[in-house]
Amino acid sequence: MHFNRKATALAITVVLLAGGAAYYAVRASHRADATPADGDVAETAHAFLADWQAGDLDKAARLTTRPAQARKELSDFRDQTGVTSVKLSAAHLDSASVAFRTTAHIDYLGTKATWSYTSHLTVVNDPAEHEPRVSWHSNVIHPDLPDGGGYTLQPFAAQSTPTVTDQHGVPLTSREHPGLEQVLNQLRDRYSASTGEEMKIRLSSAGDSGGGRVIATVRQGKTGRLRTKLDAGVQKAVDRAATKRPGVSVVVIRPSTGDVLAAYTTGTDFDPALEGVQAPGQAFELVTAAALLEHHKVTTRSAVGCPASSTVDGTAFTNPDGRQATDASFAEVFAHTCDTGFARLADRLSGQDLSSEAREVFGLGQDWQTGVTTADGAVPVLDGADKAAAAIGRGEIRLNTLNLASLTATVQSGSFRQPLFVDPKISGKAPALAHRTLPDGVAGDMRALMRAYATATGAKGAAFGGVADQFADSDQPIIGWFTAFQGDLAVAATAPEQAHQPETAESVVRAILDATG
Repeated sequence: MHFNRKATALAITVVLLAGGAAYYAVRASHRADATPADGDVAETAHAFLADWQAGDLDKAARLTTRPAQARKELSDFRDQTGVTSVKLSAAHLDSASVAFRTTAHIDYLGTKATWSYTSHLTVVNDPAEHEPRVSWHSNVIHPDLPDGGGYTLQPFAAQSTPTVTDQHGVPLTSREHPGLEQVLNQLRDRYSASTGEEMKIRLSSAGDSGGGRVIATVRQGKTGRLRTKLDAGVQKAVDRAATKRPGVSVVVIRPSTGDVLAAYTTGTDFDPALEGVQAPGQAFELVTAAALLEHHKVTTRSAVGCPASSTVDGTAFTNPDGRQATDASFAEVFAHTCDTGFARLADRLSGQDLSSEAREVFGLGQDWQTGVTTADGAVPVLDGADKAAAAIGRGEIRLNTLNLASLTATVQSGSFRQPLFVDPKISGKAPALAHRTLPDGVAGDMRALMRAYATATGAKGAAFGGVADQFADSDQPIIGWFTAFQGDLAVAATAPEQAHQPETAESVVRAILDATG
């Protein structure tokens, strides 16, 4: 960065009230007294400020008592601060002291700003030269510069932190919504640039390594308000239902739009509700049921049975609660989350059928652009016992609470709408799209199946749930997965359980629907 050296294009305003004169030419003769006359003060101050403003730093420095130091520090101010030009306006004369105002124009890494402040200089008679000179001290450049060199004024750009609001403009804070803290932090970090950069000036020494005390803000960032799709009212209901429930995660989606209205997690290192990748167990039977219905492998009334165990390619599958019913219909198999029934039925589907249903209808495994970091599900193409395990959410199937809420929202509306925390215009990313919708008949059957599950279990609305316990022989906890829709709300929760029922997760979902219904 360099000063604009076209001195004629720069205007300097020097108003020095001394003996009724507003301007003095540089005089050929100078006083040898310790204190210069007012006229000498005005002449010297004017000449120094004029040369500095014109960018002739050598000439300006020679008008000081310490030319070498003045030249270096004036150069540092120009080069290290990104100053492109200065306007120096003297305000008044008080004996040998002259106050002046500096207006510096800065261009730092493409960010432009104007910095204005007041400083002062003192003119003395130099005993060696017997001429008036500006008594050089570092604070001539800026009043906060310590004398003697070793310090510089450095600009730096800082992102202004936006206030995150819900879709109605209500501010959201982690203090009021602790379960939303990770989401809020991500939103503030990710979208701070969209609220405008601010520029600050800091006083740095050689050992600061980019630190130092901030002495000025020369460009204010725009007042940032990041409006999200969240809903403060729904979030409060989630907070009340989930608090004091260790390990619980919750997501609420509006099926008609895909808007994420609320989220809750107790994670610290990452957000398990959004970024978790776990085998969902019986909850994935939602997708398996849709694939079986869409490919006409069953109807809701088909007699399929729920045996105590099923063996597929040498792998035995059992029901966690020991349930069995030889003449159970598909609706009953669904309502009682009969793993053995679904494992047997998986043989009626190809591995591609199940994977395509998950991806093309429910959007799993696509690159979701929600506005925050998410894991978007994984359903690979599998065969044999691996396909049977996938049909009941075991093995290589990976979901999280957000994915489950989205599955339920898709069933409720009949089509996948990618979950959104912010408007795509803010994120700059187009949301993922499903290749096809659920056929009307299949969507109707799925909603009826979820209502039948709710009736069978005493749940509220249209619901579905189960546990993931394929690691029951290890020290891994049993995880309950529960989801329901009511009206235009789809709610999903996951939580550690003490038994083979999603009781904790169900109680959280029930409380949220009671509060929002």
